[in-house]
Amino acid sequence: MSSNDKHANLREKAVQLLSSRNCRHDILDQQNIKKLFEELQIHRIELEIQNEELMRAQKRLEVSRMRYVNLFDQAPVGYVVLDSVGIIKHFNSTFLDMIQRKTLKSSGHAFADLLKKNDADAFRARYKAFFKTPGGKQIEAQLVLPGGHCIDVLIEARHQTGLPEDFETRSINDLMITITDITDLQHARRQSQKAIQYMREKEVEIHALLAAARSILEQKNFKTTARHIFDICSQTIGSLSGYIALLSDDGLENEVLFLEDGGLPCTVDPDLPMPIRGLRQQAYQSGEVVYDNAFMDSQWTGYLPDGHVALNNVMFAPLIINAKVVGVMGLANKRSDFTENDARIAKGFGELAAIGLKNARLQDKRDLAEKEKQTLIDELTQALENVKQLSGLVPICQHCKKIRDDKGYWNQIEVYLQKHSDAKFSHGICEDCAQKYYPDLDLYD
Repeated sequence: MSSNDKHANLREKAVQLLSSRNCRHDILDQQNIKKLFEELQIHRIELEIQNEELMRAQKRLEVSRMRYVNLFDQAPVGYVVLDSVGIIKHFNSTFLDMIQRKTLKSSGHAFADLLKKNDADAFRARYKAFFKTPGGKQIEAQLVLPGGHCIDVLIEARHQTGLPEDFETRSINDLMITITDITDLQHARRQSQKAIQYMREKEVEIHALLAAARSILEQKNFKTTARHIFDICSQTIGSLSGYIALLSDDGLENEVLFLEDGGLPCTVDPDLPMPIRGLRQQAYQSGEVVYDNAFMDSQWTGYLPDGHVALNNVMFAPLIINAKVVGVMGLANKRSDFTENDARIAKGFGELAAIGLKNARLQDKRDLAEKEKQTLIDELTQALENVKQLSGLVPICQHCKKIRDDKGYWNQIEVYLQKHSDAKFSHGICEDCAQKYYPDLDLYD
């Protein structure tokens, strides 16, 4: 409205007001009329001044109002004004852009209805306390966008006070909440948590592999070492049942070292042969880890003997020495499905078990070689004890049978032999000498 229009309206109202009053003009003389006219002129000027001041004040108020509107509507975060029960009373365009909508009911629409169900339930449950004391509180939730996609938001709030009266009529108890899109932050946080979880899992795997490797270094016999490796692998992966078996000499059967039934009923005779067939055969032929997460519904169940423990899922990891599969480690009944990561872990433990087996076989060969060596040494020692030390040309008198030593002295034969061998002598008389020297004694009668 222009100033002229406002002046015309004001004049019309003044005329009407004057008409309603019973003012008598006929009693006024010329002097009073002149005085009254001057006063009217003065009042008119005063009113014009006041009107100009009011117009300037109104313009400043309008500028302030527009600044407030722009600040509210174009803020970089979403603003939503809620009443005491969580109904939306006002919102800015940033919030509309955030939820990818062109419009939203400004009354009768519950803010919780825009949230994902679990977050909506939590928001409703906490809203009374949140509305009462919003200061310092934060709520993380997910807003549901058209199409079902969600964004992560951070909700903070404070009570509205001191709003311009001509902006919009609101209760001072209205709650203004700010909604900040933290989708990227949450994504980074989740990625960080995944990385931390991955590192923790790797740390557990490394510790388990080190413990298994330590058992190989401390190995006393392969069966004990294999059981230790199996227990660590089973605990790391989460399987409950299994075994380690070695290939028989004829290559047709598994020779089971031990069998862990995981506390489940099993009435199979452990001495029954375990032929190489089914899923186990695939591990032997491929040299790779194989598994089946629906084993009881597979074709392999036909190979199970009566009374065998129930197998919900099964994994076989080969034991390989010099590019040949010499055994398998079987794992079964994990509470969840086996994964490729489980296969990778089982392969590592299978390699450690193969190293333990190779070391055990080498140790057996060393023990056998040591035993054969000791036997040979004992035999040689015994032979040496029976071998005379005399060798070479020994000069002996053809008449008295004395022997000349290296210094040229002639020694009795027994003296010489005692010096040059371990032989000891006991004197006696032969039959010829007894007849020759003691014919009368009849020593040999």
